[in-house]
Amino acid sequence: MNRKRIGFLYIGETHTEYLDIVRCLSVHGIESQLIDLTHCESVQWDDFSLINVRECRGYHRHPNFLSIIDDLENKLGHVPMTNSFPVIRVAIDKANYLRELEWAGVDLIPTVWLKRGEPITLEEIIENTGWQDFVIKPTVSSKSWNTYRVVAKGNKIQIIKADTTMSYQDSKAKNAFTDLIETCNVCVQQFMPEIFSRGELSFVFIDNQFSHAIRKTVAPDNWLAHEFFGGKNELYQATEYEISWAVQIFKILRQKYGCFLYARIDAIPDNRRLLLLECELMVPRLFLNEGHALEIYVQAMKKRII
Repeated sequence: MNRKRIGFLYIGETHTEYLDIVRCLSVHGIESQLIDLTHCESVQWDDFSLINVRECRGYHRHPNFLSIIDDLENKLGHVPMTNSFPVIRVAIDKANYLRELEWAGVDLIPTVWLKRGEPITLEEIIENTGWQDFVIKPTVSSKSWNTYRVVAKGNKIQIIKADTTMSYQDSKAKNAFTDLIETCNVCVQQFMPEIFSRGELSFVFIDNQFSHAIRKTVAPDNWLAHEFFGGKNELYQATEYEISWAVQIFKILRQKYGCFLYARIDAIPDNRRLLLLECELMVPRLFLNEGHALEIYVQAMKKRII
């Protein structure tokens, strides 16, 4: 193939920086095309030099996403995919890779994993963990989808939904939790109040190398360090210790799952250490403009073109 062309798979919406990526690729003589993963039956995959999955931001709303990916693997043939199919399969569910990292000695934010349909109540979670403030979310989720904060005060339980202003008390709160665990596997994480004072740190890796770090802050009337909920993102000058911490986690990921075009490792500072919140290995926001890394990202894709 003489023409260099990258196909960007997407579901739902693309990242805000997508058009900047397209323009930068064009400067390098590389064409781009968005491919709707839910309507790609007629795509001629041999027309592409590389396929990128990072724009599939709505994957969590499509229960057949993995089956589409499995089918795509059989169709691509020699055309490379970034990140790879093994990475996609492990990254889609937080329980997959976070448990592996914990077993490898990485300190997570204190976490409990619950299976779909598990007969447990909010009261039992509170009693078993001793937590009065925690977050529950599906193990397959993105952009804080179906994420709740649970706050216990005496005999009262409040549950606050992330993507709305809705707040449930007592029986309604318990019903909301029951509805969630009846439909999906659930991750329960202790709420870290440091999020208000120190924010959340994101360490971005491109082409298997540390690129830059971002500090995400919480809006005055919210509890999530996310721009969608009014939070701010700012370039962060990470310390040697912080970079080393993230690099060690990335090395474990690479040893287990192979090479990465991109990855993001999220942490919340706790006193003098960092605790791992999660890793974004499939469709992460990479803060390419904030980190002045757009060219680095494009060059990394260019290296992988067949």
